[in-house]
Amino acid sequence: MTFSESGFRWFRHGITLGLIVVCNMVLLGALWVSGLDLDFVLTDSKLYDPKLGHCVGVAWADVSGVDGPIRVCSEWLDTTDPIGRVHTLRSGEPLAMSVDGDLYYENARNADHWVLGLLLFTGVVIYLGMWTKRVLLTWYETRLRNHER
Repeated sequence: MTFSESGFRWFRHGITLGLIVVCNMVLLGALWVSGLDLDFVLTDSKLYDPKLGHCVGVAWADVSGVDGPIRVCSEWLDTTDPIGRVHTLRSGEPLAMSVDGDLYYENARNADHWVLGLLLFTGVVIYLGMWTKRVLLTWYETRLRNHER
C-alpha cells in the first residue's frame, strides 16, 4: 500500500467537517445549559438619560434597593438616535438603583460575566478542536507511512 495524498486529503476534510460539527454542538450545548439570553445581552440595554432624551411615558416600577414602587420613565425619545424611535423599558426585567441614584437592569451585570465565560469557553473549544485535528492528522499520516513499508 502506498501513501495516498488523495486519501489523506479526504481524511483531512472529513476530520475538519466532523470537528466543525462536534465543536459547534459543544458550544450550542454550553449556551443552552448556561441559560444565557443572547437577546438580552446583545440588544441595547440603555435606560432613560435626561441629558440625551425626552421622557414621553412614566410608569410605576419596583426597583431593587428602594422601598416600594417608584415612578420611572418607561418610554423616551433619545436625541442621539438617528432613527427617532421610542425606546421603552424591557418588560419583566428587574430594575436596580446604583449608589449614584442611576437605574440599571439588575441582570445586565451578571450577563456580562456569563458572556465573558462563554467567550473563554469558546476559545478553549476552538483550541482543543485545532489540537485534536493536528493529533489525528499526525496519527493518520504516521499510520499510512508505516503501512507503506
